Amino acid sequence: MPLAATLLCAALLAGASTPKDPATPDEPDDAERAQEPAGGTGVSPVELIPRLELRQVYTRAPGGVSVHDTIVEMDIEFLKRIMLRYQLPARLMESPAGQVSGIGDIQIGLVAVLGSTPRFVAALLGGAVLNSATEPKLGAGRTQVMAGAGAAYKPYPWWLAYGVAQEQLSVGSANGRPDVNQLMADAGSILFGRQFNWLKIDLQTTVDFPGGATGRLYGMAEAGSLVIGRVGLFMRLGTQLAGPRLVDLNLAAGVRYLFRLETRKGAPPSSQSW
Repeated sequence: MPLAATLLCAALLAGASTPKDPATPDEPDDAERAQEPAGGTGVSPVELIPRLELRQVYTRAPGGVSVHDTIVEMDIEFLKRIMLRYQLPARLMESPAGQVSGIGDIQIGLVAVLGSTPRFVAALLGGAVLNSATEPKLGAGRTQVMAGAGAAYKPYPWWLAYGVAQEQLSVGSANGRPDVNQLMADAGSILFGRQFNWLKIDLQTTVDFPGGATGRLYGMAEAGSLVIGRVGLFMRLGTQLAGPRLVDLNLAAGVRYLFRLETRKGAPPSSQSW
């Protein structure tokens, strides 16, 4: 999944609330929630929550190629409406020709909230993929920039739906490496449980333009839960559903630590949902 899409999805997942715990007071109506301080659960369906994450990703491609990534990710919040993300991947690529390992392309992302209501949020997305791989096979060989937009709607406390669209372009020269010109659209839903857990489902289409428009469709499901305080575990499974074959299987598992949890007016931090 392109960086801007994962950035918005992670912001949604980190900030959207689950249904209220039976031990917490009843939620106020919309008029009362509008008076809650910024950052409260009732103010917006999402809240940008800085975090630290470590995950392992396995990708199997046609032709006997597989990639193992160990990714360290950090989100940093600015002014409560902007979040920057840094991703550093250590990569091991295996193919019939042999094995290559090293550091992959460093990724930087940004999400900026334009506006929100108790049920809706809209954001601008941006980012870059740096041509920083230590071995040519471990990266795209191109510095890339991304720009797009996303929106989320929360009709019920247990369901949040969202959409993302972005364009990804390569810049500069790369010694004959192919250009990158990709348009992506992602539609997803997150279902929240009562025990600090969630299920996320995505359908994503990509269209690559160099050499003619080539479309692909991907599907992905993720399940996770907070387990101890601010520490959560998750697992993700994805595959390509249609289009010229590029990915057979994508499997990820990881742990994330939230630097803070969103707060609800009148409820203690221990009873908050994520």
